[in-house]
Amino acid sequence: MVETICFTRGNLPHWIVADRPYFVTLRLAGSLPKEVKHELKREREALLCNLDTDEKKWTDLRRQQFARVDAILDSVSSGRDWLSKPEIADLVLQNFAWLEQRGWQIYAAVVMSNHIHTVLRNTDGRNGKLIEDLGHFKSYTGDRANRILGREGTFWASEGFDHWCRDESKVIGACRYTCLNPVKAGLVKSWQEWPWVRCEELYRPK
Repeated sequence: MVETICFTRGNLPHWIVADRPYFVTLRLAGSLPKEVKHELKREREALLCNLDTDEKKWTDLRRQQFARVDAILDSVSSGRDWLSKPEIADLVLQNFAWLEQRGWQIYAAVVMSNHIHTVLRNTDGRNGKLIEDLGHFKSYTGDRANRILGREGTFWASEGFDHWCRDESKVIGACRYTCLNPVKAGLVKSWQEWPWVRCEELYRPK
């Protein structure tokens, strides 16, 4: 039985549960066209208006929307690609150590040009702090990145995609997706060639 800690619907729904790994995507501010964001929101609101909406419909919609968003991000069509700068990518990847200090086990992580994916789980019983800890991570790395870039303004988008993995097969799938993202985006032929990826040996693509 899954214990729900909280379920919130801001611009994106966030279903926070106890003792489960999460697959999380964070993107740069301005990396999605406004019309796409509005379309995604309309789809979610339409589903909310249906009182008979079940969990499977929510899951299917989230999966479809995630695939569309990730394809747009991989195309880097917005021109926002600050994470492609090696010093920025290094900064972000290295600061996963901060999350680990707060009990988050990082199964896999990758830094792309305008977004990151990570699969993580809290081993200290702090799964309910996911959004809060990611907020601190974004605030610190965003401030540091802006200094390096000599810019001001919002670095990360306010919300990211996060969903919990129901079983080990979902964890394996999320980790492999994370590692193979640079390959899918056409940046490298093998995920091992990408400098800004990490993955526990058990979950590495074969």
